[in-house]
This record gives sequence, structure tokens and C-alpha cells, in this order.
Amino acid sequence: MFRTQDINKLRAQIDRFNVPMFVAELLPDGSGFQVLALNDAHEKQSGMQMEEVARKPLKSLLSKNEAAAVEGRYTRCITGEPQLRYREMLHMPRGALIWDTTLHHILPSEVGGPDRIVGNAIVVERVQRDQSDTLAFEDVKYFATMSSQKLCQIGSVLDAVEDGRIRPETLAKSVIFLAGLCRTIDATMQELRQIAQGRLDAQSNPTMHLIEETPESHDEIQQAIAALISLSADVPTLTAKDPEKDFHQLQ
Repeated sequence: MFRTQDINKLRAQIDRFNVPMFVAELLPDGSGFQVLALNDAHEKQSGMQMEEVARKPLKSLLSKNEAAAVEGRYTRCITGEPQLRYREMLHMPRGALIWDTTLHHILPSEVGGPDRIVGNAIVVERVQRDQSDTLAFEDVKYFATMSSQKLCQIGSVLDAVEDGRIRPETLAKSVIFLAGLCRTIDATMQELRQIAQGRLDAQSNPTMHLIEETPESHDEIQQAIAALISLSADVPTLTAKDPEKDFHQLQ
């Protein structure tokens, strides 16, 4: 089970599980691991697509630090811990996700063949970056710029009065103009106060992470996968064409 070289058949095998699953394989030169297959549930959770990641090294799919951490755990699994469970945060197309992951070591089907990892994982938290601070500071920058422009206009008028460039008969109009600018600046300051108050309110009522699932069902999943892995290598390969026939083949 999970030893076929046909990645489409491999996909059919892991698609029978409704939890995110993946298969990775040690590269022939031992320099790292490559992804072989993802099931449909994994694609939906991570945003990755199997056709885009199949047979690509992990180093090309994750950041340098994340790839090193993941490959370190995969190595532990194939060298000494045939079943390994842990939590990790990975940055994927759907964002920063915290996974509860269990790895299973698949022995090579032939001497000298590559070691494989079959993993099942569920998302326990989706780390959502709070954009409110960024938006708030953008608003502050905009309103502060507007206020600065208005203050410069007021300064220009006052400089003109001091230099005698504005005649007494036109000063009244300038005063009206200055009063309008002051009211505009006051309105801008009110906008800034509202932005600040909004962030203070948000700080006192923090947004919780989205909890999508809990790992309570992992034990049963692990047992099922472990049982399949322990089957002899000549168990008929599952196909997606006749699920009922495939089910009976496993009995």
C-alpha cells in the first residue's frame, strides 16, 4: 500500500481518506524529499494543487527554514521513529496554517528503493494576519498629510499679511479662508481620533484564531493508516473507478 510508482494511483489511494493526506519520497541522492501526491482534502485546506507540486522537492515549495524543519522530521521518521506526530506552522497558498501532523514510514518495495513518508494532517489554526493596523496607519498617514497641506496654506496667508502683500480690503476674505482651513483641520483631527479609538477598542477585544477542526479523531485515523501500511505489498492497488470493488479487495 502506498508503494506504487504511478502517482495517479497513489492519489486514488489517499483520496479514500477525507482528511488531508500527502506522500513524500526521499530523493535518490538523499539530498532531501520530494512531494509525490496530495489528496483532495489537502488541496482544499492548503491551497496547493497536486499537478503543481508532484515530484518537486520540498525546498522549492516552502521557505528555506520551513523546508529544513519539515525534512528534519521526515528524516527522523525514516531513520528511527516510524510514526511521528507533531504540530507545525507552514506558509501555504491559503496562508499561514498550523497543522497537527502524523508521519508514517513506508518501507521500500525493493532493496535499495526510496523511502517514503505518508502523512495525515489537519488544520487546527489558521493564522490570520490582522490588517487593521496597516490600514489604520495608512489612514493616519493620509490625514496627517492633508493636515500638513492645510497648515502650510494657513502659514502662507499669515506670511503674506506680515509682509504686507495682502491689502486691508482683502484681509476679510483671507480670514474667511483661514477659518475654513481651520475647520477642515479640526475635522481631520477628529478622523484621526476615531481611527485611534477603533484600534484601542480592537486591542481590548482581540480577534480569535479560526479553529477549523480538532485532532481528536487522529488516533482512529492513525490506526487505519498504520493497518493499511502493514498490509503486504501485493495488496491490489485501489482505483477510483469502482470504490465498492476496491473496498471488498481490502477485506
